[in-house]
Amino acid sequence: MPITVKEIMQLKEFQNFNLIAGKEGERNEILNIGILDYEYANEDPDLERLWAFGKNAFVISSLLFAKDHPERILSAVKGLCRDGVAALAIKTIYYETLPEEALAYADEHALPIYMFGRDDAYFQDIAILIRAKMEERDDTELLEQKIGLMVNGQMSLANIRNLSQEILPQGGYRNYFSVYCKAKSYSESIYYVRAFNALRDRVGRRDAVFRFQNGYLVILDMEERVLKGSPSAFAMRTLSLRQEDYHIGIGKFHDTMDEFHLSIQEALYASQYARLFGENPVCFQQMGIYQILLPYCRNPWLEQYCRSILDPIREFDRRYDGELFRTAELYVKKNGDVEAVAGELHLHRNTIRYRMNKIRELVGGERDVRFDEQLFVAFRTWELQKS
Repeated sequence: MPITVKEIMQLKEFQNFNLIAGKEGERNEILNIGILDYEYANEDPDLERLWAFGKNAFVISSLLFAKDHPERILSAVKGLCRDGVAALAIKTIYYETLPEEALAYADEHALPIYMFGRDDAYFQDIAILIRAKMEERDDTELLEQKIGLMVNGQMSLANIRNLSQEILPQGGYRNYFSVYCKAKSYSESIYYVRAFNALRDRVGRRDAVFRFQNGYLVILDMEERVLKGSPSAFAMRTLSLRQEDYHIGIGKFHDTMDEFHLSIQEALYASQYARLFGENPVCFQQMGIYQILLPYCRNPWLEQYCRSILDPIREFDRRYDGELFRTAELYVKKNGDVEAVAGELHLHRNTIRYRMNKIRELVGGERDVRFDEQLFVAFRTWELQKS
């Protein structure tokens, strides 16, 4: 995914760039960079086509071609919009602002226009910085793809070892755990450059921080640290992130890089658990049966097992316009408390007992002392699949 105009403008080097038009185009992606001199300041259509900027270019200009000729600015803005450039940044040497008709045209066509002072940046420095960030994004996306292959079980143990040596300080750790912080909104997402850079600056020199799936993946090296308190408390002190902005999952301690993929998976599943159940932060080892259900909720064997429990209940309700499924769902949510289910449905507790006995009969669990366990697993897996 290419870098966007908004992401570039969040860098500290661009803090003095002021947006004056085209705010709706801040999500435009940048694919190349250009400097506007005289490309649209002539009356030869053939030359305009020859000099046209590539689509999604970030264009820089001083408007020298329009010095003493402000009428040329609208024509240039129209040409840039026609060519589909990503943004225009203007150094305030000859103009402090643009004609109203040019600003209106940029707003209408979602062309972001920024103004910056003559001492704020040099054209060459801007081009070099944007090019470097574009290349960094490419490297980041390649790394994210590799981590994705690893956690999805599509990478051999030998390749997992090679990847850990490639991306971790000194090739890996002997005592570590992973933390995954899933952003709740785009404003705090993977591409929120300042937040990511600040996080990277806060962690230790031997820790590792990556962007991954609209969030931050952190590997904390614990070899030379003394853990005070719980892993979650330690992680929150180290990362200094606002809990309300993220779903935070924390994996278990590991002592070999052969388990690198497991460490990351644990943090990812714990973050999913935090999102699903509104708890934050969540440690993987505190998830109970969900340590199994989350990784395997789409496993064909588990899906088949759930259907064997749930389909007969659904079929009965469909045939007789019943409410057994809703009753069983509440029974699981209330941890088998018949009184609580009766109160929720405004029914007598004996009605709930009758319905639960009918469910036992439908799924063949009349004499199974572990029937509640089976029902709980089936419904909790179904809830995960639904989510």
